[in-house]
Amino acid sequence: MIRRAFVLALPLLLSAPAAVPARHGGVVLDARRATPGIELRLEEMAAVQASPRVRYQLHVTGVPRNLTFAIWTKDFGASFQQVHEGFRTDERGTLVAVDSKGQPRRLDELVLEPGPYPQGAAWEVGLVSDDRTVKAFARVIPRPIAARNGACAVGLELVSRRGDRFIASGDGFVPGEEVTIASQVSGRIMHHRTRVGEDGRLFPDVISHRTGDNRAQYLVKGQACAVAVAYESGEAALARR
Repeated sequence: MIRRAFVLALPLLLSAPAAVPARHGGVVLDARRATPGIELRLEEMAAVQASPRVRYQLHVTGVPRNLTFAIWTKDFGASFQQVHEGFRTDERGTLVAVDSKGQPRRLDELVLEPGPYPQGAAWEVGLVSDDRTVKAFARVIPRPIAARNGACAVGLELVSRRGDRFIASGDGFVPGEEVTIASQVSGRIMHHRTRVGEDGRLFPDVISHRTGDNRAQYLVKGQACAVAVAYESGEAALARR
C-alpha cells in the first residue's frame, strides 16, 4: 500500500525559496532548471511496524527514450549525491536498471529513505540523464511541521542551517479575508494581520528567530477557523530523529 506524503497532499502548502545549485564531482545540479514536460513524484510508503522512518517510491512520466538516468538525493544543508544509476526506458517506456544479479528492476520498485531528518526540512530527489541534458526533481518534507483545523491548514518549512529561519504558509482560508497571525517565541507574542489570496492561500511569511529561542508557536486565526503550529528553533530544530 502506498499513500502520498502529507506535504504532497497539500500542493504549495509549504513554499520554499529556489534551490541553490549543488556540486558533486564537478557536476552542478540545480533544481530550478528542471526539463519541461517531465513529472517526478515521491510517494510515501505505508509505515513499517517497529520502524519510525519514512520511505518513498519514485514515479515519473514524460521521460524520453534512448537516455540513461541516475538518481540523486539532496540532504538538508548538503549537496546532491548520486545514489543509483543505469536506468533506461524499456519497450513499454518504463525506466529499468539491471541489478548486481543481472535482474531488471523498475524505477518505481526502488525504496528511498532520507533517514533521521530535521523536522520541517525538505529532502530532494533528482532524476538526471548521464549527459545532463534531461533533469527532473521532486521534494518532500519527511517530518512536516503542520496542523489542520477543518479546511484550513498551516505549515512551516525550515530553511536555515542554523535552525533560526522558517517559511510559513497555509491553505483553505476564506478567499480575500484578513487573518490575524500570532507568533509566540520564548514568552514573547507578536501579532500582525495579513490578507488571504483569492485562492484561499496565505502568502509565504518568513519567521526569523534570535539566538537562544527554542520553543515557539505560530497561530493563524481567520473567520472560519484557527490553526496553531508548535515547533522548535535553534539547535533543537536541527535534531535528527
